[in-house]
Amino acid sequence: MDRIGILVDRRVLARALRGRPTIERIPLYRAIALEDLDVDIVVFSVEGVDLRRMRVHGYAPAEQGWRKIRTNLPPVVHKRVLYRESAPLRKLRRLQRRGIIFVNPVKIQDKARMIALLQKTPSIAARIPTTHPYSWSRLKEMLDRGMSAILKPKVGSLGEGIARAVPLPDGKVQWTRERPALVDRLSLKRRAAKLVGRRRYILQHYITLARYEGRPFDLRVPVQRDGDGRWVVPGMVAKVAGKHPYLTNMAQGGRAIPGTRALGAAFGAEAPAVIRRIEALALDVAQALSKKQPYAADLGLDIGVDQEGSPWLFEVNTRDQRYTFFNAGMLETFRELYRNPIAFCARLSRELTAGRHSKP
Repeated sequence: MDRIGILVDRRVLARALRGRPTIERIPLYRAIALEDLDVDIVVFSVEGVDLRRMRVHGYAPAEQGWRKIRTNLPPVVHKRVLYRESAPLRKLRRLQRRGIIFVNPVKIQDKARMIALLQKTPSIAARIPTTHPYSWSRLKEMLDRGMSAILKPKVGSLGEGIARAVPLPDGKVQWTRERPALVDRLSLKRRAAKLVGRRRYILQHYITLARYEGRPFDLRVPVQRDGDGRWVVPGMVAKVAGKHPYLTNMAQGGRAIPGTRALGAAFGAEAPAVIRRIEALALDVAQALSKKQPYAADLGLDIGVDQEGSPWLFEVNTRDQRYTFFNAGMLETFRELYRNPIAFCARLSRELTAGRHSKP
């Protein structure tokens, strides 16, 4: 039986082995490997890789829990960690040059680069809000045209470091980070400069979102390859803003509910058509990205829906944390999100063994 590798952060792995809770549900990999797919897996961190011998120290499922093993590095590895440090990235590149396939190798964390790549596909470009690198002149131009703008870091997560600027008829601007404030243009320039500092930011046209129980929501839409190699959308979860005026992130007080519930409440009989449009956009994004990264297989898209039911692509996450589905009570979907990439890895491994592998 071929063995599949699952690469995770060493701190996450250490906590999981001690029975501590982690966002990455390591025990679920064990259950899926043993109960669903009958595949052999080894879970490891990059620190456990011996480059010279092409072997790895990791953990394989045992009858109860895990057993520590030393084994040859599996030829197919599901990568579930993002690295910013140069040392692990160099190690992964060396492994790739030696033929190791990393499923979901995408490392485009810069939001502007990701958007520039996807804008080359017309069907996607039409669904991306107007986006520019931040500059004061560009922000002023957007406001002069009556466009509300979101300022957000090029690399970031959890809704941190984000602000919104909304032009008002009297020439002032509503500036909102946690609470709205009315400011003139000079004050706005100072506030924006303080927010941005030396970080790289982007400006994006603010989309007025559909609402659930009076609160704006957007959607996390996973798109994955399954055991047949097909791109699928297993489900979608709505992130509903809490006390924050517009941010829906769980870290900003948002809550998670099934996407179909939120869309049904917002659009009634039109909800199925809205869902089809969202799924079509997600699949277009996956197909476009896989042309650049042929082993991409596990993406999490942030998609907003405006009050007319049109979907808008905000971000592409190359390591979907998945926990919003658990929080929303979507447990079957949550399990499928773990299952699909492992089934895809198993397919690649079988093809390699049969000597007939070609890029998907």
